[in-house]
Amino acid sequence: MIVRCTCRNLSALALLLVTATGHAADDWSVTLGAKMWNNEWTSWDYYPPMALSSVQSLPGASENFTSGNQTTWLPSLTLRYQDFLFTGSVFSKKEYGFDGSSGARFSANRDETDLHVGYYILPTLALTIGYKDVQQDFTGGKVFNYSGPIFGLVGSAPLTKGFSLYGNFGYGAMTAEFPAGMTDNSGQGKKDADYYLSEIGIAYSFNVSSMFPSAKAMTASLGYRSQTLATQGFAVGIDANNPALSRSTELRDNTEGFALGLSISF
Repeated sequence: MIVRCTCRNLSALALLLVTATGHAADDWSVTLGAKMWNNEWTSWDYYPPMALSSVQSLPGASENFTSGNQTTWLPSLTLRYQDFLFTGSVFSKKEYGFDGSSGARFSANRDETDLHVGYYILPTLALTIGYKDVQQDFTGGKVFNYSGPIFGLVGSAPLTKGFSLYGNFGYGAMTAEFPAGMTDNSGQGKKDADYYLSEIGIAYSFNVSSMFPSAKAMTASLGYRSQTLATQGFAVGIDANNPALSRSTELRDNTEGFALGLSISF
């Protein structure tokens, strides 16, 4: 079952958790966060081979295309009890515009959901495991879905006077499901896909108890975030006159850019 969250769901859950833990011991904390991610999205399309005659053919090919920069919100909620944590975030639905190879412009709506649990093996280093779901809805009703388990590493290293370095890294073994009616040259409409996430940057924490008496800290961050979906073993046709001939390739979908974040812990 795929669990879907919205910003409203996260806000409501956050209020419930803050209320529930308001009088709890210091080993409980609730963190509300949001990132503003200015990113560029590069995706792909596939063109089957085209017969020129009964003996000649243009081979099939894959093509990459890149959107203009877009700013996307990533709201998040994290609940921590001692060394255990639960965190959820969403990639707020966003529309991107692309220019195709023929010059025709098209668009895609995209949204994502992440749910993870983790454990701090060191005071500033946690291992996580979770689930991610990505939906990409292109012009014409072509919906791509990527989903599967994610393994992650979250860490930070203090510098001086409230500053620290932080990093967030993840790997996932996902399943890529293509739009209805779309298959590779072998007739498969579903493939394995690798997921890679990396974000590294600098953060600054400051005391805001004078403004928010119940708050433990507020943290601002600036980092560079990159996310890749690598579809494996996609069969590209070589010869339209010999449909069984194909070559296997990896198709990469990549999103990257700077991310500015702000979070508050209670």
